Amino acid sequence: MKLEEKYIPPSSKLMADYTNEEQKIVQYFSYKPSLEQACRRLENLESHPVDRKKLSSIISDYMEPFGISEASKQNLAYFEEGASVVVTGQQAGLLTGPMYTVHKAISAILLAKEASEKLETPVVPVFWIAGEDHDLAEICHIYRETNGRVEKLNYPHAKLGKCAASHAPLKADEIESFLEEYFRSLPETAHTKEVHSLVFAHLEKADTFTAFFASLLNHFFEKEGLLYIDAAYEQLRAYESKFFSKIVENSQAIAKTVVETETSLQEDGYTAGIDAKEEAAHLFITIEGERLLLERDGSRFVVKNTSLTYTQQELLEIAKTEPERLSNNVVTRPLMQDLVFPVLAFVGGPGEIAYWAALKGAFEVMGMEMPIVMPRLSVSLVDRRTASLLEKRDLSFEEVVVERKIPQLRNELFDHIRDAETEAKIDKVKQGLSEDYEELINRFSAVSAGLTPLAEKNLRIHLKQLDFLKHKLQDEMAIQNSTQFNQLAAIENALLPESGLQERIYNPVPYLNQYGKALVEDLLALPMKYDNTHKIVIL
Repeated sequence: MKLEEKYIPPSSKLMADYTNEEQKIVQYFSYKPSLEQACRRLENLESHPVDRKKLSSIISDYMEPFGISEASKQNLAYFEEGASVVVTGQQAGLLTGPMYTVHKAISAILLAKEASEKLETPVVPVFWIAGEDHDLAEICHIYRETNGRVEKLNYPHAKLGKCAASHAPLKADEIESFLEEYFRSLPETAHTKEVHSLVFAHLEKADTFTAFFASLLNHFFEKEGLLYIDAAYEQLRAYESKFFSKIVENSQAIAKTVVETETSLQEDGYTAGIDAKEEAAHLFITIEGERLLLERDGSRFVVKNTSLTYTQQELLEIAKTEPERLSNNVVTRPLMQDLVFPVLAFVGGPGEIAYWAALKGAFEVMGMEMPIVMPRLSVSLVDRRTASLLEKRDLSFEEVVVERKIPQLRNELFDHIRDAETEAKIDKVKQGLSEDYEELINRFSAVSAGLTPLAEKNLRIHLKQLDFLKHKLQDEMAIQNSTQFNQLAAIENALLPESGLQERIYNPVPYLNQYGKALVEDLLALPMKYDNTHKIVIL
């Protein structure tokens, strides 16, 4: 395993400016994206009202069924004794979801270690599983490469409705069949059987999407002591009761400041992506198993697309007696994380950090300060086959990912192999046919205007057939040179699938299949700098 670190420009202006610490965007945050002011943040956390013993017990109870490692027990002890935390999080995707989920956890672990050394006091990594999320379409799919194409494999989720991932049951026969089909599409390697056994062993112990996710997360990071908690865990919801009340009471002010900040961001040339409205409550409520959005209508809270309404007092009563029925959205989730945990730093992806840019005022409304917001590390894994093809084609990672040279090379190859002389002959026949038909059409029209469309249609049929011949010729030339085209497709599918970074598409399993079960452990052992360079790992 070899590490290279290269600067890859972020895809958005906001992220480019934020990672370069441009004041125009940094002003929307309480801290720059570095640990430079970690001491000040730590001092500000001294008054955090966390009940460390109770929260440690809740985390321990949640993690216990998955197995609590000695490293995790130590981090729980550090937390109970006063440690601050580095938080990251993600939806409970199948097979952990895209690789960036793993990269987030790695980022939180590395950043917590760096902060511990800098501050000379323990800092603990925490993964916040967004188990309350009901967008199962975002969870229930896997991408795979088959026959030179990137294909999306969808697990049937529609019948599960709008229930949260933590309550969405995994039907044993269906999920096993689904994952077996996925494994059949992987190339057979020396590691395939052990990876298959690993995945199905964790699946056997899980009854929901979130449990399956948490079990795998625990397996990958138990040696590092990563702590994790499901946002939908009832004990945590009970702990959050007073915080939900505070959010409900400040709902109008939160909505107002987010709208104002989004407007300001747009004027400065940025997009937060929340598209917030002043009537938003930024909370969900669960009714008969369905998670539904709340909005404000004057002094009342209404359930979107229903006739159900609540007074503020009624919602406060639910927060007090049934907090498990309430959940957060992208605006209030960061607030809740910081109300629950003494967060030194939050690690997020580009989309999340764009959301956070609109939230400084919301933190202030709640009497809090935004933590240090750090971009997660971005990583691409280059397997041996891809590394060999890059060398064979004399291509660099940057040429493929930044310069997007594969389409250009594909066109150049096609131009080189095409039978230009025969194609020109076909074009000449088409031109002559069109000219000859012009006279024929005139003659037909002279006999009867009703014959004109018939003659024109006949011409179109002949021209279409000539185009068909031309395309068949091109296809045959491509088939005869398929090895070169397939090599270009393989590089693109590996490093830039669906025109996006690999980490946004593929889950960890294909790389475990190529490298072995120690992949994540070995990635953590690499000397990665926590900076804005892209990490290129040659397996």
